[in-house]
Amino acid sequence: MRSQITVLFPIFATAVLVLASGSYSACPPVSGNLRVSQRDIYPEGVEFSPSNCKIYIGSLNNNSVVEFDPYTSATEIIEFPGITHNWEYFICGLDYSYATENIYVSASARAPWFNPGSDAMGKNLTGPNRLIKLSPLDRSVIWQADINPVIEEIGQQIGTPIGGFQDSAEDQDGNAYFPSSFGHTILKVDVNGQASKFYIAESEKLNTDAYGFGGLFTTDENVLVLSDGVTGGFVRFDLSGPNPSEPLFSKPTNLWTKYDTVLDCDSLIAPRKFNQTVALCSDVVNRNLSPHGMITVYASEDGWKTSRYIGAIPVEFGQSPDVWSTAQFATPEGVYALSSALPYAEGTFPKTNGTTLVDITEKVVELLHSSEHDLPAEILNFESLVQSKDEL
Repeated sequence: MRSQITVLFPIFATAVLVLASGSYSACPPVSGNLRVSQRDIYPEGVEFSPSNCKIYIGSLNNNSVVEFDPYTSATEIIEFPGITHNWEYFICGLDYSYATENIYVSASARAPWFNPGSDAMGKNLTGPNRLIKLSPLDRSVIWQADINPVIEEIGQQIGTPIGGFQDSAEDQDGNAYFPSSFGHTILKVDVNGQASKFYIAESEKLNTDAYGFGGLFTTDENVLVLSDGVTGGFVRFDLSGPNPSEPLFSKPTNLWTKYDTVLDCDSLIAPRKFNQTVALCSDVVNRNLSPHGMITVYASEDGWKTSRYIGAIPVEFGQSPDVWSTAQFATPEGVYALSSALPYAEGTFPKTNGTTLVDITEKVVELLHSSEHDLPAEILNFESLVQSKDEL
């Protein structure tokens, strides 16, 4: 069952803020693999909305969002005029804000990621970039923020272009943080859709050619955490005070020696199921464990001031050769991996008739309960997971 919805909206700097009621009932449990039957779906980002118990998938090539009901398997296609079917864009990351109870959709310029005839990323940092605030309850756009004026201002300030805005995370006040993967810069988009500069790296860390900030999340303590492929570590900002802290760069311990793409993440999540002490990183570049990449798992005992590498889950889900996992998402009960049909080197896409959301909860639990890691109670203090491997 499928229907299509076109969302009409203007581009504006100031938007109407919709106040969330916060009175939604708990969602029924979701478990097991989920098949999304939708022709020409090209998944890149994915998110679960507890406001209405639906799953939202960003379709990369045609720049729409697919709303999926995990209980009935029904789908709705949400289109954005001027963005959907526009070759200049890629719909990349999606993120649910618990502060505003809305979905934030990253509409990134296509050029930094793929260009016809070239498989090099980060060489062309031109093109339009938007952040869309979408209500999951009625599929309406609350605002669409054009961030290009701020991008151009930063480019003039540092003397080099930046680009690759693929994911966002939101703080306890509903402000969104929108980093560039090429350029080590973070923009802040406030609750009304106004974009501003939040962080520009010092000159020694300013690298617009290499892939840097990839995924990010915020915690209930109002801490912003990003993955950084350039330094091979996490970057932490404390947002709890009147002013954000200086960034703390830290590298995970316990890394295996042959791991040369540490925190080169396409996405990064910290599921509430694990009290936000465990993070999952989509590494689609590394081929050491699987030709399809892997999902790496990290843990922190101190609010991500420090962290340790726990292990990796090979992306071997019985998928076709051109399918990867560019993102994960969490439900209240579990963790899922998105099966993603990435474009070929020339930027064209394979034909698809659907995608599978793979339940990897047990794989993550097995890693966390492995005796070799000896994780403390602070990390393993989630009631539903205190069980032996035999019970999984």
